[in-house]
Amino acid sequence: MKKILFISPLPPPNYGSAVSSKMCLEILRKDPLFEVHNIKINFAEEFSDIGKITFSKLWGVQRIKNEIKDYFKKETPDLVYIVPATYGLGLIREYLIVNQIKRFWNKKIVFHVRSRITESNKNNKMQRTFYKKIFPNQKIIVLDESLKKDFSWLTSKENIFVLPNAIKNEISNEDAKKIIKERKKRDRFNLLFLSNMEESKGWFKLLKACKLLHEKKIDFKCNFVGSWPSKKEKLKFEKYVSSNNLINHVRYLGKKEAKEKIKIFEQSDILVYPTELDTFGKVIIEAMMVGLPVIANGIAAIPTTVQDKKTGFILNENSPEEIAEKIIKLKDKNLRNKMGLEGRKRFLEYYEQESYAKKFTKLIKNLM
Repeated sequence: MKKILFISPLPPPNYGSAVSSKMCLEILRKDPLFEVHNIKINFAEEFSDIGKITFSKLWGVQRIKNEIKDYFKKETPDLVYIVPATYGLGLIREYLIVNQIKRFWNKKIVFHVRSRITESNKNNKMQRTFYKKIFPNQKIIVLDESLKKDFSWLTSKENIFVLPNAIKNEISNEDAKKIIKERKKRDRFNLLFLSNMEESKGWFKLLKACKLLHEKKIDFKCNFVGSWPSKKEKLKFEKYVSSNNLINHVRYLGKKEAKEKIKIFEQSDILVYPTELDTFGKVIIEAMMVGLPVIANGIAAIPTTVQDKKTGFILNENSPEEIAEKIIKLKDKNLRNKMGLEGRKRFLEYYEQESYAKKFTKLIKNLM
């Protein structure tokens, strides 16, 4: 039996990296070849706590270091697997964790990276120093071929591996076809934004696009779903909706999970995701699972996930005007239907959890 020390964020709270890490942990634990010990490295209780310094987080880092020390006193793992942050306070935490591991472990660490190292990150002197301390000559899994360049200056190309994200398929093919067919019967079309309600995810750009649609007298509904990181952003949203006469077109529905979230996808016609920071955008493959065409910003892995003009539209400028233009094109029900079916097909082929599990376990075995 092979021993794995698995260090990652895990829910709660529910956000992309933590949810994907939980999936990977469960996959490894189901494999009889592996004995997995996991250490949770996130201590935020609510989404709004992420990125803030608190006493519990400071004490939490020391607890992690102690747990790593205690583990190595008893065990010698065959692989150390870490899901790291690549910016902000999490990067400092990862430096302290890796530094602690290297006291006991002289082999390569496997980093499963679900975020990016942007040019801005690289040019930050402090962050660049941490990258050089954490990642040099280590093994790194990224989510897309385009993301290899983030780490090519830190390790050799032989040490960088590609594995796109995945989710469990919650919808049968028969149900997916019924959902897509029902959508064609609606007259008013429903737009959806679903993510944590950080402005960097693009909700404000979509609001501005909604204003443009309203001015063109287009009949639509736009639902926003997710948790607010602060009262300030929530007030900004409410003020814009009120002052631009969007109350009859725009609704904030709060946070939705599990079956409620699937229902929202079913009742929508387009997912609009003009994010500025995402590496992959798990919500995109959730939408594709339910046969939704997707309009999304063309950054990082997104142009690989969303096939432009086939499963949706890739935004080049990511402006409210461009978003509105793409939405108007998708007023065509036949085009929406065609793109939705193509998106569902692509999801099953590339982003479904069952096939992902096989690829992930095979990769982990090879990395040992």
